[in-house]
Amino acid sequence: MWQKKYLNGILFCDFALIGNIAFMNVSKNTEIKVGIVSLAAVILLVLGISMGKGFKFSTGTTLLNMRFPASGGIQESAPVVVNGVDRGDVISVKNDNGSVLITAAMDNIDDLKNDAHARITILEITGGKKIEIFPGTSGEPFKVGDEIEGSTPPDISELVALFGEVSGDAIGLVRRLDTIASGITHMLEDGKLANDIKLTVSNLKNISDNANTLIDDNYNNIQNSLNDLAIITQDLKVAIKDNEPKVSSIIADLENTIKAIKPIINKTDNAIASADKLILQLNDIAKEVKDGEGFANKLIYDKQFAGTLDSALTDIYRFIKFIEENGVNVNLRLGTRP
Repeated sequence: MWQKKYLNGILFCDFALIGNIAFMNVSKNTEIKVGIVSLAAVILLVLGISMGKGFKFSTGTTLLNMRFPASGGIQESAPVVVNGVDRGDVISVKNDNGSVLITAAMDNIDDLKNDAHARITILEITGGKKIEIFPGTSGEPFKVGDEIEGSTPPDISELVALFGEVSGDAIGLVRRLDTIASGITHMLEDGKLANDIKLTVSNLKNISDNANTLIDDNYNNIQNSLNDLAIITQDLKVAIKDNEPKVSSIIADLENTIKAIKPIINKTDNAIASADKLILQLNDIAKEVKDGEGFANKLIYDKQFAGTLDSALTDIYRFIKFIEENGVNVNLRLGTRP
């Protein structure tokens, strides 16, 4: 009896041990399955986030550098499109030499030309930015390593800020317009200005009507005058054409006359130059006579010398007159002394 109970106890212990081992194996398998599922979920989550941010897993990409005056709010992983077609992603945004250098990983740039340009635009109304590349129309392909020039048009926030800056000026402008409108209203209150304007418009209408009437009444005369003018013009053309040889001959004769006159003019110029030189010399002589102390200076400018000379000449004249009237008694002896 005791042996039977002992055996039953051992058997119970064996079954319990086997059950525990089986339960442990089932728990371990469950943990492994849960771990695999959790790992797959994490991988799917990472892939979903990456795809949501625009990450791509591709090979054979080309790095493309674009230079903008400002970043325009562009961020890494932002899409890059060519004519609206998704072509790559932004991988780097950094300041460089006073501008912003953006590097993108592109799937293909074979259709880009050397005049391609880029622009940062809004990806969606709710937010986000993208780079739009316009491939260009030049016949030369884009060289890998060159930079594409880009522009950053203002977005909604910048436009709002701009409107905020000009709002003060707009208020002042509205106030000025209100002041002008008030002034115009004040001017028109008494009705005098309005009547003057109406009178002016009426006068202009009368002038226009009179001008139309004048033209209508003299239409035939005006037409005849225009016809006569056309005839005169035609006759003038014919006269010029008929007399063109004579006119050419007259012009040729005038040219020959001018050529013949040129030497005479040159000689006249030389004679005038010689006369000027002679006048200068005479001026020098007159100045020397005036400033000098010679006989000519005393004769012209020295009154005392002139008086003395005049007296001497008078005496000589009287002496000659006396000789003519009374003769000369000459006592002449030749060969001996008295």
